[in-house]
Parts: sequence; structure tokens; C-alpha cells
Amino acid sequence: MTFIMHIKMKIKKHLSLAPLIEGFKASFVDYKDNRRENSTNYTALDTALSGLACMFYKSGSMVNFQERMETKHHKNNFQTQFGVTNTPKDNQMRSIIGAIPSSQFAPVFENYLTRLQRSKHLAAFQFQKKYLVAIDGTEYYSSDTISCPCCLTQTKRDGTVQYSHKVLQPIICHPDQRHIVPLMPEEIKNTDGTDKQDCEINAANRLLPAIRSRHPRMSFIWLADSLYATAPFISGILSAGEEFIFRVKKGDHKKLYNHIETAPYESLKTTAERSKTTIAHRWYKDVPLNGSTDITVTVIQAFGITTDKKGNKKSTTLGVWATNLDVNDVTVAEVTRAGRSRWKIENECFNALKNQGYDLTHNWGHVNGESFNFYLLTMLAFYIHQILDMTDPLFQWCRRLGRTFKQFWNDMEFLFRMFLFDSWESMLCFYIERNEETPPLLI
Repeated sequence: MTFIMHIKMKIKKHLSLAPLIEGFKASFVDYKDNRRENSTNYTALDTALSGLACMFYKSGSMVNFQERMETKHHKNNFQTQFGVTNTPKDNQMRSIIGAIPSSQFAPVFENYLTRLQRSKHLAAFQFQKKYLVAIDGTEYYSSDTISCPCCLTQTKRDGTVQYSHKVLQPIICHPDQRHIVPLMPEEIKNTDGTDKQDCEINAANRLLPAIRSRHPRMSFIWLADSLYATAPFISGILSAGEEFIFRVKKGDHKKLYNHIETAPYESLKTTAERSKTTIAHRWYKDVPLNGSTDITVTVIQAFGITTDKKGNKKSTTLGVWATNLDVNDVTVAEVTRAGRSRWKIENECFNALKNQGYDLTHNWGHVNGESFNFYLLTMLAFYIHQILDMTDPLFQWCRRLGRTFKQFWNDMEFLFRMFLFDSWESMLCFYIERNEETPPLLI
């Protein structure tokens, strides 16, 4: 479909959907397909792109619609928007995607980050000239009956075994930015030849050097919960010359909490503009992390103080963090806000993937390794959505039409299934016209 566009709007050529798809394709340029020649009617790239399209439109049931569209029009939206030549059936798609090494997708995350850097959009995420990277684990597959050798296991109280797949996800975030920037995650899985089950902290010990290797010119401040505030993990960060802000809980750090009960501290109260809450900060210098190491940290406590209509004040603990950053009257509020931004990985990332139509925990496949690769495709689709929402004025225009995020994507998925479009931009303009708006002129 083509449309007359009336208002001029400049689209950033390297951050619109088509070049982002080209960035995805670039990671498969040197891909060596080890399947037998008579089993390669559908290439790994075509299959991965088809999977990405399904995740992009939050639908696993689009293949048949596109086949019927191709029969009628001799092409379909997989081809026009994602550059797919041939799309396999559902079972074939799962099998082929499962055979692709997960590392094949890592360059896509790097490609998108480079594009954001080149366009200066990533500069808005800088904190003290570095980048805040929050890490956290999440479960994306669980079953009491279906398992594979890579499954993590947990014996429940009734004696049954629960099988699961988990991942450690890093994101670049900033307290003033509502968007996040996902990085290539680390799978938490059991492997042959290991006696101990894999866990978050082991995955983190693999993840951090991998991120440093992929982005050697970037400097990071690591954000994580109390699980990571251990001497071995912090030693690894310190040896790399990096900073951290880790949440600390009393149950995990009794010696640290006992120390600050009687230790001297400095304090400062701040009130953000247009806020009715005053933040009271306390910070303690040179606090022993625990009783078995000589590592010392600065501990920040933050309390939210509110006043009701009767003038009664109420204080709520907002958090306690351990950090090696310089904390003083000038920086304490900023460092506290950075520490509190760790919640973005849960709220802005995992909750969105679980509750806004991405079907993060849907079983897209399990037996042949499909599970983690479909997680990666889901995360890349989410990444593209974040980029479009940050940078694409046409996409932003559509989002201002009053639909919720989930409703908007339901509309997009319907249009993708039912109509043939020349491009993603053409589809968005059609959407604007259907909502009784004048579509813009793209330049």
C-alpha cells in the first residue's frame, strides 16, 4: 500500500527499521550452516528473521497469514519489512533456530549500540562520564515434566522436580531516562562435565568480562542486588578498575549493618523539583564489607520523608547501598538515584516482556536449544522497539494517538497479518490515517 504524506518528517536513516534489520543480517554474513545440503531449503538467516518478525509483532501465528498473502500478491510483509526470502513452517522454524549458536546474535546487540552511539542518543545515558549497567536474572521457562540436559533443577517440598531455564540480563540505564538499552545476556544453564549447578553469580563472572571485551572503550558502573555484594565478585570489579553500587540487605550483611549502627555518618536532605517527598541521605565511609575480607565500602542509607495534610511526617526506608564511588554532599543524591535506577531492569525490562504481549515465558521450543535463542529474538525485538520509541518521530507520532502500548501492538499485528505494505513506514502512515490524522511526509 502507498499513501500521500503531507507533513515533512525526517527519519534517521540508520535507526529506522530497515537499517536495523540490515544490522541483524550482518551478523549472519559469515555464518556456516552445518546442515546437510538437501536440508537447507530455508536458510538460517531467513528463519531467524522470520522469528524476529514474530517477536517484533508479538505473535507466533503469522506464518500462515503471510503464506496466503504471498499466494495472492506474490509477496508478503516478511519480505517487504524484514527482507525474508522463504519462511519455514512453525516446527521447522523452531528446529532451525535451535541449531543456531546463540553467540551468533551477540554482534546484533553490539551493532545497535554502535548506532545509538553514532547518533549521540547513548550520550543521554552517561553518568559521571560512564554507563550504569544493571544486571539481574530472570526465568523464562519452567516445567514439572519437560526437561533437557541444560535445565536447572529445583526439588520442591512435595519431592517433585521443577525444571527451568534462566538468564542473566544486563541493561544500560539512567535515572532520568525511561528507556533502557539491552546488552547481550548470559545464559544460566547446566553443562556436561560439571558437578555443581550453574547460578547467577557464576553467570555474572562470565558476563562482565564478555561485556568489557565487546565494548573496550566504554567504562561501566555496575548495579546489582545484595546477592552480588560479595568479596570475590567485588574484587573482580575492583581489579578491573571499575565502580559499583550494590544493594545490601541485613540478612546478607550482618557485620556491615552492625558496624553502621554505631559508626559516625554524614547526612543531607534533598527535595526534587515538584516532589512532595524529601529524601534523607546518610552515608558511612570505610565500612567493612564483611568479617572475612579487608574490602571496605561506603554505605548509603536513603529515607523518604512525606508529610500528610495534618502535618504528620512519615519516614520510609528507600534502600541501603554499598559503593566505591566518591560520596559527599555534592554527589550523594546523584549516587542514590543511580542506585535506585537498578529497579528499571525489573520494571522497564522484565515486567514489560512478561506483561506487554512479548510472552517471555511462552514455550517457543525446548528440546534442541530453541528456548534461549527465542529469548534472544524476543529481547532483540524489544531492543528495536526501544530504539524506535527513542529515535523514530513517525513511531512516536503513532504512540501519541492514545492507544496503550499493548493496544498499539495489537493493532500493528492485525495490520501486518491482513494487509500488504511496501514498508514499515508505509504501515505506520496507514495506521495514522485510519485514526483520522494527517500522515507526515517522510524525508
